[in-house]
Amino acid sequence: MDALLPRMMEVAGVTEELKARDPMRWVGLMNTLKAQAEEVILQELVYI
Repeated sequence: MDALLPRMMEVAGVTEELKARDPMRWVGLMNTLKAQAEEVILQELVYI
C-alpha cells in the first residue's frame, strides 16, 4: 500500500497543489485511489 498509493497518485495527478486549490476533489480522489489500491492488494494477496 505504501508503495502503490504514491504511484497511483502521480498517475492520477493528485498533488499538494490540488489539495490546496480544491480540497473536496482531492479527498474524493484520495478515497477512490485508496479503495483501488486495497482492491489490487486483495487481488494479489488473497486470490493468487
